[in-house]
Amino acid sequence: RFRADNLNKLKNLCSKTIGDKMKKKEPVGTDESVPENAQNLEELTADVLGCLQVSQIKKVRLLIDEAILQCDSERLRLEAERFESLREIGNLLHPSVPISNDEDVDNKVERVWGDCSCRKKYSHVDLVVMVDGYEGEKGAVVAGSRGYFLKGPLVFLEQALIQYALQSLRARGYTPVYTPFFMRKEVMQEVAQLSQFDEELYKVIGKGSERAEDSSIDEKYLIATSEQPIAALHRDEWLRPEDLPLKYAGLSTCFRQEVGSHGRDTRGIFRVHQFEKIEQFVYSSPHDNKSWEIFEEMMATAEEFYQSLEIPYHVVNIVSGSLNHAASKKLDLEAWFPGSGAFRELVSCSNCTDYQARRLRIRYGQTRKMMDKVEFVHMLNATMCATTRTICAILENHQTSEGIRIPEKLQNFMPPGNIPPATPPFPTPWRGSDRLSKKQKKQQEAGGKKKAGGGCDQVLEEQMKNMGV
Repeated sequence: RFRADNLNKLKNLCSKTIGDKMKKKEPVGTDESVPENAQNLEELTADVLGCLQVSQIKKVRLLIDEAILQCDSERLRLEAERFESLREIGNLLHPSVPISNDEDVDNKVERVWGDCSCRKKYSHVDLVVMVDGYEGEKGAVVAGSRGYFLKGPLVFLEQALIQYALQSLRARGYTPVYTPFFMRKEVMQEVAQLSQFDEELYKVIGKGSERAEDSSIDEKYLIATSEQPIAALHRDEWLRPEDLPLKYAGLSTCFRQEVGSHGRDTRGIFRVHQFEKIEQFVYSSPHDNKSWEIFEEMMATAEEFYQSLEIPYHVVNIVSGSLNHAASKKLDLEAWFPGSGAFRELVSCSNCTDYQARRLRIRYGQTRKMMDKVEFVHMLNATMCATTRTICAILENHQTSEGIRIPEKLQNFMPPGNIPPATPPFPTPWRGSDRLSKKQKKQQEAGGKKKAGGGCDQVLEEQMKNMGV
C-alpha cells in the first residue's frame, strides 16, 4: 500500500512537470529513451524529471503505470494472505473462562437445576420408535446417512416447541425472523471460520444467473444455524445507540455435515444433518459492560425455557481450548438424559464482543463524520431450542408407563392427552445405541455408582441383536 501510494504521487508529479513545461512552451521533443537515473522509480525526484524532455517524461509515466499494476497485484495477494492469517486469530477471552484444552475434565459446572441423578428405563433412541414418531431406515434410503422422517406425535411436539419458544422470546422483546437457508460464499466467509467450511457446511452449486446462455457458476452454502444470516443482516451498516439492543428470534432449518462425529449419536434424532432451531441473537452497545449483562439475560432466558419444560440440567463454562475463534466466552446448558445416563448439550450461549462485527463492518454510532473513532457493536448468540434434541430430552425425562407426559407449557400447542406408546410392551431397553464421548462415559459411570443396587437393567450384546423394533 505504501509503495502504491508513492507510485501514484510520482505519476501526479510527472503530470505536473509536463504541465509546467507546456506552460513554458518548451519543445515536446522526440527522444523517448529513458535515462538510467529516471528508470529507478524509487529515487525519482522532481529535479530528475525537470531535466527530461516531455516525450521522455511521458515514457517514464508509462513505466510508472506498469509498476502500479504490478504493485496492485502484489498488494491484493498479500492482503488475501493477511486476511486468511487474521481469520485464524481468535477473540480475546473473558477472565472467567477456564484455561485448558481438555473439556472432558476442565469445563466448569456453574450451576445445576433439577434432579440430575435419576434413571429411567428407555433412552430417546427407543422412545422415538415406541411412540411411532420416527422413520429412520426409510429416511436413510431417501436422504442418506442420518436421514429421517419425523411423523405423527413428534411432528406436533416439534411444532409446539417452535411456537412456545417464539412466543416466549416475543414476550421478551425479540423480533421473530425467518432466515434464508443459504448464503453467498463471500458473506459466509465473514461469519464462519475456515474449519466450518470443511467440517460443517454444505456447499450448493447453481447457475450464475437466470440467463440460459450464462455458463457461470454461483457458489452458496447452506446455513448451519440462523446465527449466520442474522449476523449478516446489518452488514456494512451503522447502528445508532438509541436503537440498541436489537433482539432477534431466528427460526430456520439448519444443515450440518457433522464431520468428525462418526459413530456418535448415530441412532435416533439427537445428532442429525437437518433440524429446526430457534436462536436468540442480539446486537449490543460495546459500552458500559452492556453485552455481558445481555449475555447473562440470554442464558437466563434459555434456562427458564427448559425449567418450564421440567428438564433437569447443569450449566458449564467451556474451556478456552474448545471455544471457536469468535467467542470471548461460552456457556453450555447440558440436559440430563435419565434413560441414557448422561448430560447432553442443548444450548450454547456466546458473547462474540466485536469480533464478528469487525469482519462484517457493523459499526456503532451514526456515521464516521459524527464519531471521534470507529467502534463496532457487540454481537451475541444463544440457542433457544434445537427441536430434535429438545424432543429427545422431553421423551427421556417425561416417559411413564402410559406414554410420554406432555409438559404443561406445551399442552396448548398439542393435541389433547399424552403421547401413547405405539407398540407396548417394548423389548429390552437399548442402552448401548450410541458411542458416547469420554465426558459422557464418565457421567454415565458416575450415575451408575450413585444408583448401585437400584435395579437398572444391563443390556447384553445378544439381547440387542435379538431386538424386534
